[in-house]
Amino acid sequence: MPLRAHIAALVLAVSSGPALATDLVGYSEAFDTLYRIDLSAHTAQEVGPAGYLSGRRIANIEGLTYSPGGQLYAVSDTLKALLQINPETGVATVVGPLDLAGQSITQQLDLGLAFSCDGNLWLSAGNGKFWQVNPATGTTTPVGDLGVKITGLAWSGNQLFGTGSQGNNNLYVIDTATANTTLVGAYGDQASYVTTASPGFDASGQLRAILAYVPPQPGSTSVPEWSDLALLDTSSGALTNTGNITGDAHLQIDFLGGLKGLAIAPSSCLANRPGDDPAPALSWIGMAAMMTLLALIAGTRLGGRRPNA
Repeated sequence: MPLRAHIAALVLAVSSGPALATDLVGYSEAFDTLYRIDLSAHTAQEVGPAGYLSGRRIANIEGLTYSPGGQLYAVSDTLKALLQINPETGVATVVGPLDLAGQSITQQLDLGLAFSCDGNLWLSAGNGKFWQVNPATGTTTPVGDLGVKITGLAWSGNQLFGTGSQGNNNLYVIDTATANTTLVGAYGDQASYVTTASPGFDASGQLRAILAYVPPQPGSTSVPEWSDLALLDTSSGALTNTGNITGDAHLQIDFLGGLKGLAIAPSSCLANRPGDDPAPALSWIGMAAMMTLLALIAGTRLGGRRPNA
């Protein structure tokens, strides 16, 4: 086979298989600081703090979710407000107060948040309350009571999933019209006491979750572990714990509060939007290899030319 054909074959191999080299990236919050999570390597890198509102720290950030348009949203359990977050800096912009009538502003609610692909936004609390949220203002409309403790929400296809914790280690499907929950199944023996389970679907439809253990089970004297990553089976509820999330010494300090919320880029809504190009993007490694091979092709073509007589 001529050299040019060998090079062309290499280019085809790189361009047709980029998904293997593409990073699987998620975002999560440790109290008031955004982290970029490499979901394959189980490592976290600090992006930046959310900032302040009128001198008050924007903190206890939970329920990270992408809108169908690709904007990153979350809620502050301290301010009881809807946030939009800059994924490049971590800075949060307050969209508006959630106006959770009957809920104490000082009570830790363990809020979950998720967009459906039609642009509707849903909010849950650990005490069972469930609302629809106006993403332009933060205003909430009560839907009903879930009847179970839910600490995380994630949308896929036409279903809203809720993850239980704090003694309710189960996966549910939630009816957004009535707040009725249908049990999918129990996590199983790979999950002990989980304080919050923050779910998110990746582009392939796999349900992933960050498990936090702070504060620990009441009465426990052991030091809580850091946050773990897990996979959830949407047909059975079974959970597979894939291991601890690690970082440098600075991250370890922030991790003492655990990671909450999980938004994976691209979101399942963006990945499956009709008319979008389904071809995956090259990682930086694949791009570098492609550029090198193209340079080799150019060199081969130039080297093969003969000067005109």
